[in-house]
Amino acid sequence: MKKIPITILALVLAVSAGPLSGQSHKTFRDEFNEISGWRGLRVGPLKVLPLLRLSDVGYDDNVYYRDREEQPVADYTGTLSPQVRAAWLLGNSIILSAAENPEYVYYMNQADLRTLTNSYTLESRVLLFRVLALSGGFESQRHLRQAYSEFDQQVEDTQEGFNASLFFETPRGTAIGVTGSSQDYSYLNIGLQEPDADYSQALDRRERTAAFEFYYRIFSQTLLFCSCGASDYEFDDPAFAWRNARSTQALVGLRFPGLGSVRGTLSLGYKRFVPEAADRKEFSGLVADTDLAARLGRLGLSLSFNRDNYFSYLDTAYYYVEDRLRCGLTFALLSFFRIEGSFQVGEWRYPDPQEVPYQGEDYLIASRRDVNRIFSVGFGFRVGANSWLSFSDNLYHRRSNAPGFDIDRNFIGATLEYDF
Repeated sequence: MKKIPITILALVLAVSAGPLSGQSHKTFRDEFNEISGWRGLRVGPLKVLPLLRLSDVGYDDNVYYRDREEQPVADYTGTLSPQVRAAWLLGNSIILSAAENPEYVYYMNQADLRTLTNSYTLESRVLLFRVLALSGGFESQRHLRQAYSEFDQQVEDTQEGFNASLFFETPRGTAIGVTGSSQDYSYLNIGLQEPDADYSQALDRRERTAAFEFYYRIFSQTLLFCSCGASDYEFDDPAFAWRNARSTQALVGLRFPGLGSVRGTLSLGYKRFVPEAADRKEFSGLVADTDLAARLGRLGLSLSFNRDNYFSYLDTAYYYVEDRLRCGLTFALLSFFRIEGSFQVGEWRYPDPQEVPYQGEDYLIASRRDVNRIFSVGFGFRVGANSWLSFSDNLYHRRSNAPGFDIDRNFIGATLEYDF
């Protein structure tokens, strides 16, 4: 009798929520077994798993990613990001979980850029009749994004919303079901005189997505998956309602286990993006979200390839198509010491002509194209069973046919991810 209110509570939480990421869906049994194997702390009925991350701790010679013809600003910086995950297993059919991740970004001299943010998630999963997995949750993700990709300033971005899914799951791990979500995105310029300018007006929006997904276990821990879905994008500012759009997408791929000689996800698909404004160009073509890692003895290899279209903060540009390829290599000289290196090349192409302000003048660029390259080399020390302290020198090189975007940057620093 005491189980009835808890079950009803979990059902309400699941139904009131929104989608789990298409490529990362886990069956109820897989997640239940994973949580059962946690070696973290216990607080009453809760299992707790702490994690500590230190990233970008070092010297940055171009904090604002300024054009090489301008005076770059250098500073010492670092990011502290602890995380706590907690889960409560109720019998064999209910999982309640939560995670919290405060993050502090520090700059020694650029005090306006020091930022404390916090992210958290709440999720519930219920297994009904041993085959139906009902899941739902709420998330609030807030981070300071140091200037990267298209952004030319530090930006605080927030993603907040609900997700839900219903899957039919077999004991073998096959799953078929539907997902849905509603997410609000908002952006805030950091360290500028007008914090609500540009990014907020041009990018704040709501995205709603629904998808059909299928997963089939072809090996013990390797899954074949496919997903078909649709999304619509509605912008908050009425003056930017012309940016509203919709899209459809189909993906197919393989997901490899978290442990083993090959890990990660291989995903390729097709997407069609249709703006509501008739004078804006559509996007259709290949999309990808692939991130693989392999280990051969002392040698570690990694490969990632991403392709998609993204909204631009430049209102005359509307959106751009990004291709990004990254290759990484590690070689363990000793059991506790390894050499690391990586190379990344990316390209952003803008289908619409755009006006680019530069040094008091506006330049019309008919077909803008930006190319960037990142070289990284360093070494790492093992500080735990699966934790490494890494030191690296990172060179960023960007060139554009639009004025003001020829950027060079060098960052020397350290990164640590410690799993307790």
